[in-house]
Amino acid sequence: MTESVEEIEHPELTGRRAESEHRRRRILTAARECFGESGYAGSTVAAIAKQAGVSNGLLYQFFDSKEHLLRVVLEEVIRDWVRAMVARDSPGATASEALEAMLRRSVEFCRSNPLLPALLSRDGALQLQRIQLASSDRVHPHRRLIASILRRGVASGEFRADLDVDSVADIICQLHADYSGRAYRREPNFPDTPQLIDAAVRFIHNAVRS
Repeated sequence: MTESVEEIEHPELTGRRAESEHRRRRILTAARECFGESGYAGSTVAAIAKQAGVSNGLLYQFFDSKEHLLRVVLEEVIRDWVRAMVARDSPGATASEALEAMLRRSVEFCRSNPLLPALLSRDGALQLQRIQLASSDRVHPHRRLIASILRRGVASGEFRADLDVDSVADIICQLHADYSGRAYRREPNFPDTPQLIDAAVRFIHNAVRS
């Protein structure tokens, strides 16, 4: 990273900014832990500050409210979710393998992340709305990525030449959202069993392969 003239002339500013960012990260880490253990409703600003080892006043220097903290935490969770889902595939992976890996990684992230079900355990509808709002700006890039994999498969002859790429990308994107949502909601009536995920993968493969 290129240093600014201000930082070169006043190197102590760099240290202050680093310390400030360190405190902000501690608060966010504490918020994740508190939300994961007690849910949003059961967590308080005082508990988060105590977990982070800072005063309430210092916490409010970085975040306006508990709602602000939740919004930032959710944005980070959604970012991590996307990174997990679009992790670089192994060299030589086929388009089919890339589509399958995206679905399985998305579901596994949601299944193994304790923060999502904890946030949904109380006042679930409201928390789900917040999660959807935090992820809404990533829907179109997600769909475009799937479409690019589909086009790669069509070009290589792996997928059907007459594939309606945009419509199929939208359907696959919705399947990702539904089964990933099942994984973190953990509702008995809507399970995400390995058999169902395998069936979803087969459905996608059967729909697109030539």
